[in-house]
Amino acid sequence: MSTGSGDAQEERVARLRALLERDPDDKLSWFSLGRALLELGRHEEAQDPLRRALALDPKYTAALRDLGRALLASGEAAEAARLLEAGAPVAEAAGDLQTAREMRTFLRRARSALGLATEREAAPRARRALAESVKVGSSEAHALYRRGFDHFAHDRCDEAIALFREAIEKDADLAIAWNGLSLAFRQQGRLDDAIAAGRRLIELEPDDPLSHTNLSILYQRKGMITEAEEEKAVAMQLQLRGPR
Repeated sequence: MSTGSGDAQEERVARLRALLERDPDDKLSWFSLGRALLELGRHEEAQDPLRRALALDPKYTAALRDLGRALLASGEAAEAARLLEAGAPVAEAAGDLQTAREMRTFLRRARSALGLATEREAAPRARRALAESVKVGSSEAHALYRRGFDHFAHDRCDEAIALFREAIEKDADLAIAWNGLSLAFRQQGRLDDAIAAGRRLIELEPDDPLSHTNLSILYQRKGMITEAEEEKAVAMQLQLRGPR
């Protein structure tokens, strides 16, 4: 984005905020503010106005889609997956098929970030995982993870945590299970446990920017600002470097 277009977007954000001070019940302005912040790359800041638009209209499909985008870009892949999985049928029922297709695209990205394949991809990915693993019990560990994620996706965190731990007992190096464990602990507000699982995840996948982003979010919520900034910087460096 050029400096000029960035300045124009900043001016638009200011105008929308002024409008919303006068009329806080204008769902279109809340949505427009969230969209403008998204375009500026301010993904976490975009979430609140998009949520406000949805509070005024829970079936506002464009806001559902963009909130999913904002969550995914902020490293909140699990929350994005839950929202988009619920939102796509809403868009389809409303006849908004293009938005539904976009939601499903972002949902696939969220599920991929969580290490969970789509149904079409599940079989070949499982075969590759088995071929790459030399540990007995690896297939069972993946199955336990998938069961745990299903519980997590439906806000059954205690059941999810138990299954993620079982998966880790079968395969202590199963990164996606550590990721799921960290996310489930975070959902429960158990930040120390979430951070411990997040650190273990980074030991297993030090070059994954999303893992560093998730840990940065946890540190921020814990009030560990220096550590949060350090992890955020690592994530940005890895994103710029790209895959090896």
